[in-house]
Amino acid sequence: MDIIEQMRNQDNFTSSEQDIINLILNKPEMLLSNTTSAQLGAAAYTSASTVVRLCKKLGCRSFADFKTTFISQYQKRESAHIYVDASLPFKKTDTPEEVMEQLTELERISLRQTHSLMDPQTYGRVVKNQKHASSIYVYGSGNNVKLLHDFAYKMGSIHRQVRISPDHQQQMLCAITEYDNHCAIVVSYSGESTSTLRYARLLKKNHIPTISITSCGSNSLTDITDEHLYIATLESKTYANVKIGAFTSDISIMTIMNYLYAGVFLLDYDRNYQLLLEDRIMFFDDQYLI
Repeated sequence: MDIIEQMRNQDNFTSSEQDIINLILNKPEMLLSNTTSAQLGAAAYTSASTVVRLCKKLGCRSFADFKTTFISQYQKRESAHIYVDASLPFKKTDTPEEVMEQLTELERISLRQTHSLMDPQTYGRVVKNQKHASSIYVYGSGNNVKLLHDFAYKMGSIHRQVRISPDHQQQMLCAITEYDNHCAIVVSYSGESTSTLRYARLLKKNHIPTISITSCGSNSLTDITDEHLYIATLESKTYANVKIGAFTSDISIMTIMNYLYAGVFLLDYDRNYQLLLEDRIMFFDDQYLI
């Protein structure tokens, strides 16, 4: 989750800190100038020390560090035209055409941000890890796990085994079992889901290579897993405004999984393409049924 989404969605701010946040979000140009912490504090009717405390709460070392991070992420959003509210992308007064336009724009935003968050070196390591694993196990909860069945199907089409179970007990059994030469993908939007963290700790205990797919930045899940791929985090967390739907995060997760499948395919392109051809012949040629 980027710093702007943290400011919008975290619920552990004091009233004075929230006043500073509201001022920054409503007038971001203040940070684009040479505003000091004292000036920002005065504008929000509070103190410079409160500004610095807020910066540290947001994971920044100082006000200067916070300004640099905020400006970078604000400008990235501006260049990507991120103006749509991902949690409430349309209103009851919108026409069907406006709803389609807003959702289409959200998809574009999610795709662009997902791509911008993908570190090429990490991507390369993760793809090689998956290629050399005898099987891939997926862990998560709710709709996150359901989204990955398409990935399992695609990987199966090139004879790569991906195991997915929506059942908590089955996931626990998989996590505590020491399988030979396999890796794990652990999915959690917040990175703080109790059940998901339990899977990750068990996998780490069994020395299983783990890949987390989660919100950008540090969270409990990234502290446990070996490699980290980041979801576009434009929606409110569950304790904030109620979401109409998990539009951007769902698209982002599916995009990441498409990246992984394509990366594995690319590492042995000719062989994988031949497998697709041979299987297609087998499925549709009646001679194979005799």
